Amino acid sequence: MDALYVTLPSSKDVIEVKLDRKQMKTCRLKVYPEQKVILSIPQAVSDEWAESFLMEKSAWIERKLASFKKTTGYAATEEIRNGYSIKMLGEDMIFFITQCEKESVYSEGKTIHICCHSMDDQARVQYLFEKWWRKEARQILEERVMHWYPIVEKYGVAVPRVSIKKMKTLWGSCSVARHVVTFNFYLIKARIPYIDYVVLHELVHFLYPNHSKHFYAFLSNQMPDWQERKHFLDQEVVHGL
Repeated sequence: MDALYVTLPSSKDVIEVKLDRKQMKTCRLKVYPEQKVILSIPQAVSDEWAESFLMEKSAWIERKLASFKKTTGYAATEEIRNGYSIKMLGEDMIFFITQCEKESVYSEGKTIHICCHSMDDQARVQYLFEKWWRKEARQILEERVMHWYPIVEKYGVAVPRVSIKKMKTLWGSCSVARHVVTFNFYLIKARIPYIDYVVLHELVHFLYPNHSKHFYAFLSNQMPDWQERKHFLDQEVVHGL
């Protein structure tokens, strides 16, 4: 993967931006919590254009990097400690870990309670939390699938099976052959309107398997603001990818 170097406007720090050339029509700029910056661009785009684009976005990149530095250890699941937080349906949820004989995880208000045998056993705490989170994600996403399902049901589409998976670059995917919609493990960090965009997007693939003009026309008819929702997910939601 090639790289360019950009000078941030305020700090004057020089950062590396990885260039990921793909078969795509538009460019996509992402800043990650671990201070990594990747610009995905079409194969034909020149380095000169990419460098100019990054200069225009340098202030935004600097703000995102600074924001992630302030929340290091928070809004992520790499480490779970008392007082750390994670977003769930757009709300900050605080971890509260206690030692107890009967292990359990449950939410109460804006607190996620994790009861485990040893508070210092981070691997066990992580396991208990992720098991609970996956169950919550499945319940929420199955509910949202059923909310939007009538749109494709009238075209003879059967109810798909829902799968939850940690994915590196996608919020969701659809396997028409297996009749399965797969959603990112971290998708429920977002609020319902943004989750709904991903759900509807994947359901529409049962009608139009590819991203054709007919696919986007149908999606736009059902959800006129889908592009704004997608932009928010791609640029603002901290999803731990």
